Amino acid sequence: MKKLFVLLFSAVLVTACTDYDSQFDQVDNQLKELAAANASLEAELASMAALNASVSAQTAAKLAEFQGAVGAIVQALQALGTASAATIQQVGAIIQAISDLAAQVAANALTAEQIAAKLAEIQSLIDTINTNVLHHSGGGSTDGSGSEHHSGGGSTDGSGSEHHSGGGSTDDGASEAAVTDNGDDVLDLIVTAPSGTTSLRLTGPWWGWDPNGGPVGTDNGDGTFTISLPNMTANMEYLYVADGVQEVLFDNAGNGECTERVDAGLINTDYYSYGNRIWILGSGDQAETYDSCSIDTID
Repeated sequence: MKKLFVLLFSAVLVTACTDYDSQFDQVDNQLKELAAANASLEAELASMAALNASVSAQTAAKLAEFQGAVGAIVQALQALGTASAATIQQVGAIIQAISDLAAQVAANALTAEQIAAKLAEIQSLIDTINTNVLHHSGGGSTDGSGSEHHSGGGSTDGSGSEHHSGGGSTDDGASEAAVTDNGDDVLDLIVTAPSGTTSLRLTGPWWGWDPNGGPVGTDNGDGTFTISLPNMTANMEYLYVADGVQEVLFDNAGNGECTERVDAGLINTDYYSYGNRIWILGSGDQAETYDSCSIDTID
């Protein structure tokens, strides 16, 4: 198990040096390895119970619950088709922590208090990813401190955290900004807002899905707002917030209004609890409408 994670973590460090298609293939393979590693936990947990008959049913059930939660996280990342090096490392660390705890419990090497503390640590790690990486109260994804973009691109720094103040960046800063439209290296999102809107901004995993955390748009005086993001180097998952109210697109998707964008990978949704917009690196400036799946690319 540990050899797998050493190889996996070594592999993610080189993704920034490859082209987009190669990165996608690498991430896909890394997520498959995580899924396989997580699946192997089932046998380990069964072995733990067999070796230590004194293991409480509660502890065994909790570890099984963790294993299932990690499986769901990996499936969600695979569905998104993208994950940062930090997120892959975090998920791998969770799998390793569950495996290590199972071995320690099987060997009767921990007190009840120590087991409880380690269970709490693992729960915290899982909660961090679910809250910041795969948060579906508006969408989702995680980073080293807990936040990711999940979904849709992103970057990490030395601490493993996703950081985006408008655009993406890589661990070592090696990636150059991609031209997003007419060569000005700025992504402009022109958004038609509801009548009477006084403020419109972005939210998404880059900003921890904070409805007050993303960049604010400029009021164009004609019912539209422009949000400008310079030096983009990664895909972006996002939603709009008008006067503090975050748009909801999963109902639009459920009604069949977003099929074209979903099929094109421009909407990430489960059709009942989250629906997030995705901007693809290099795809150009866009004109969109709040709470609608309509979209126009502006060259």
